[in-house]
Amino acid sequence: MKKDLFISQLTKLVSFETVTGNVTENSKALDYVTSLLNSKAIIKRTKNKNAEILIAGNFKTLTPDVAYLVHMDVVSAKPEEFKLKIKGDKAFGRGASDMKFSIPMGISLLNEFISSKSKLSFALAITTDEEHGGDEGCAYLAEKLNFRPKCLIVPDGGDNLTFVNKSKGVCWLDVISKGSPSHASRPWMGKNALEPLILLAKKLMDIYGVNSIKENWETTMNIGQIQGGISVNQVCPEAVMKLDFRFPETNTFQKITKEVTDLAKKFSSNIQIKIASKTLPTFTDTNLPVVKDFISSMEKVYAKKIIISPAYGASDSSHFAAYNIPVLMMKPMGGEIHSANEWVSISSCLKFYDGLKVFLKRLESNYGY
Repeated sequence: MKKDLFISQLTKLVSFETVTGNVTENSKALDYVTSLLNSKAIIKRTKNKNAEILIAGNFKTLTPDVAYLVHMDVVSAKPEEFKLKIKGDKAFGRGASDMKFSIPMGISLLNEFISSKSKLSFALAITTDEEHGGDEGCAYLAEKLNFRPKCLIVPDGGDNLTFVNKSKGVCWLDVISKGSPSHASRPWMGKNALEPLILLAKKLMDIYGVNSIKENWETTMNIGQIQGGISVNQVCPEAVMKLDFRFPETNTFQKITKEVTDLAKKFSSNIQIKIASKTLPTFTDTNLPVVKDFISSMEKVYAKKIIISPAYGASDSSHFAAYNIPVLMMKPMGGEIHSANEWVSISSCLKFYDGLKVFLKRLESNYGY
């Protein structure tokens, strides 16, 4: 696609303050996307709680040959970060790399499929709550709308031209502790809800702390928050600890939840465990013909060997892990996502688009793969 068009559309997309949960701003951004689509595009927009989903295709189907899955939402940022800045080959801005760069490409690909009257069915799917786990967006798309493409292109991982063959699953747990208040000068008259959480946290760190020291493919745990108490001179009556587990294909969120629940019972009978969010690990067989075609297409346009590697972060693709759909995940050069210096390489984006076109042309020639 043309450089000027790419920059123009990315500039507009970054200007929308599409922080997860900002329903109005995400909807406006989807309106903008809709305005750029070919008038013959078949468009479906669905709202589920605080998430909105856009599906646009050249055919009316929920089982397209290829789906291009991206998300519009971003993490919070300062107002100036929603203004795209170009410095040389780099485009800086909130969502530039994660992952608004991909949206002009999806629009252009769909428009070309329509104008060329391709027989290959292609769908652009945009969600708006990926940064919070995708439970209201992509999970709904997969489980309730029964969206079942033959393969998924997801440029939301594989930084710096790395093809992601597998990623870890996610298990977020809220550990809620109940106690009873009293004055801090008479702690024996109350029951501190924070104390069993601290003891549980120490036990979990004994188990999982070693996995957080260096890069590995084991289950890791992060204590994201411990909240409780109103005043320093009051025994805390209620507290919550929020845990983030990332687990490989050898573990499950059920096992993790049971382990935490069983350990919690040793410290208090007034602890409740709630699953705040969960996704499955993903795996893509790199021996599949469609995967080989994708990788070789990218190697052709970039004139370099594409590295194959696992990813530690999750994406919307995890909501399709149970359906045996090949996930084609890699992205152009970029970096510092979720920071004030988030950037993406413009030239790398344009090459990535060329690689997508080469790949899709190959699929067209092998229609019915």
